[in-house]
Amino acid sequence: MTLLAIIIPYYKLNYFKATLDSLSSQTDKRFSVYIGNDCSPQNPEDLIQSYKGKFPIVYKRFENNLGGKYLTKQWDRCIELSAKEEWLMILGDDDTISENYVEEFYKNLKIAEEKNIQVIRFASKLIDEDGESISDLYINPELEPAATSYIRTLKGNGRSTLTEHIFSRKTYKKYGFKEFPVAFGSDNVAWLEFPEMREIFSINNAFANIRISRDHLSSKADYTLQKQRKQGIYQFNRYIIANYAKYFEIEDQFSILKKAYKNLRTSDRDIFKAVEFCCFIIIKIGLSRAMDIIKNNRN
Repeated sequence: MTLLAIIIPYYKLNYFKATLDSLSSQTDKRFSVYIGNDCSPQNPEDLIQSYKGKFPIVYKRFENNLGGKYLTKQWDRCIELSAKEEWLMILGDDDTISENYVEEFYKNLKIAEEKNIQVIRFASKLIDEDGESISDLYINPELEPAATSYIRTLKGNGRSTLTEHIFSRKTYKKYGFKEFPVAFGSDNVAWLEFPEMREIFSINNAFANIRISRDHLSSKADYTLQKQRKQGIYQFNRYIIANYAKYFEIEDQFSILKKAYKNLRTSDRDIFKAVEFCCFIIIKIGLSRAMDIIKNNRN
């Protein structure tokens, strides 16, 4: 019985063969693959055809590009290609997964369901353009509250990408992906909302390879893109505080707001937002407490 849909929002051909190879190498083939082509100029159809019969594939080329402006809407329409599988995974078109990824998902599924888990996370590491590891393997606590996981990632002790997570269709339909500029933070917010601020279940003996390359969105030096990225970081951190502050300690709330503020200090036009930030934090935690925390976090 196939319970897992692997969704691939496609745009880049450069590393796509490695992505499909990692699916073809899975020791458990109980999954279906849904590929949504975001009107890419790089045609993947011949490559996809070569994998027919190795695992179920549904492919569609969309006639308009959505990812350039509304990346989460591209994720959504790719998910709409899927059938009724209970679990969903969004796999980057340049990422890969270990050959036991699907096998370990099914091995641990009963445990996750017994604990009413909605988000399953895997270990991960970074790879370069040649597929070579450029980081240690990120290992996660087996059970971790969503808020704790976010703060750990915020402090650089964890990761939070789409590829390393599998989530239930039920929770996706309930919350959906929130849209922020160039989708920066849309996945971070999902890993708070999809588990409903409860625990995330981690599998550490299978892993995702997250590719960092010149084509990677976060690697590009384009000024407009970087400005959109900063706006995205500001907006999603503000969203977290506005909606889920009660799940975080006061110091952690400040860290989240500080992260938001740091991504605004780029021009005189952001002075108003900086003032808004200061008012926001004072309202949230009180003037005296805010001043104490600010003194202890000057950098």
